[in-house]
Amino acid sequence: MSKEHRIDAGAIIIQENRILLVRYNDLQGKSYLVGPGGGVEDDESIIKALTREVKEETGLEVNPSKILFIEDLVSSKYRFVKIWFLCEPVGGQLMNTQDAIDEGIIEAGWYRKEKLESETVYPPIIMDINWRGFFEDNWEAKYLGLRYADF
Repeated sequence: MSKEHRIDAGAIIIQENRILLVRYNDLQGKSYLVGPGGGVEDDESIIKALTREVKEETGLEVNPSKILFIEDLVSSKYRFVKIWFLCEPVGGQLMNTQDAIDEGIIEAGWYRKEKLESETVYPPIIMDINWRGFFEDNWEAKYLGLRYADF
């Protein structure tokens, strides 16, 4: 049986050595953290989808700058590719929005890397990489390979 194909956009937002992540509960009742983002709608660009999704999930307005990662994912329902962009916050206020609550997000917050060591974090590479590298001019987008997801 064929899965629905999707294109997703995700935001990596670093400020004062903290990363912005949203928390979901998985199907087994455990929580996980992920950068804000979501699906591209038929009539919008990936950049428009990214800025819309970040605003819906966190209340923040962002300016995307460069592509950091390309994630190749398979879940029980979807076959999708997610493009992760480095973003700079340019407005808004961090809050638990109604859109986020409706989507199953239980909180949005800023995290230092050491506070994430006991957490499940997506994309997993953000736990293994120096975040300062994202801001260097010689950063090259990285393909993260195929990953099977639980959602």
